[in-house]
Amino acid sequence: MRKIVATFFAAFSLAFLASLPALAQNTQAAPARQAAPSPAMKVAVRRMLEAMQFPALTRQIFDQMLQSVPAMMRQAALQNITGNAELTEERKARALANAEEEIPLAVSTLTQVLADQSLIDELSAEMVPLYARYYTVQEIEQLTAFYQTPLGRKMLATMPQLSAESMAISQRVLIPRVNAVLEQVLRAATQPPQ
Repeated sequence: MRKIVATFFAAFSLAFLASLPALAQNTQAAPARQAAPSPAMKVAVRRMLEAMQFPALTRQIFDQMLQSVPAMMRQAALQNITGNAELTEERKARALANAEEEIPLAVSTLTQVLADQSLIDELSAEMVPLYARYYTVQEIEQLTAFYQTPLGRKMLATMPQLSAESMAISQRVLIPRVNAVLEQVLRAATQPPQ
């Protein structure tokens, strides 16, 4: 089950990061800057996050993602368990039943983690140095202006749905590849030394 949850969290993280709209705005981002964000940058990013309604947007993204969590976990469990050649059919059936029992607990735990307001606060704080590495204060101000336009507001309004759909895409595309790599590693790890 730990492998299932780890696979899920990898996909979850990728989908969440892919859903943050401003990160994808500038594909020719400046080289990463290492200095601490200036006071002007801190103010600019905080204003941009306010324009984005970052806490509400993040909550909506979390809620959308949580809707697909049980199916993702089931798929990961099914692939991991049925793909394990070392398990008998009886053990596979028991493992799948155990996974079914564990999924509601995992979803409940994840829901509690994502409901913690300090998580949103911490994510917001982490956005300041992240954006500072790739954008200038002027660019952040331009992004803020964009998010205040009708198109910017539309983009933000559709972001939770885009996030949910990107999560489904991640599940469909990423998890089988990750599971294949995990199976390869497990096979290599269980092979007797030569």
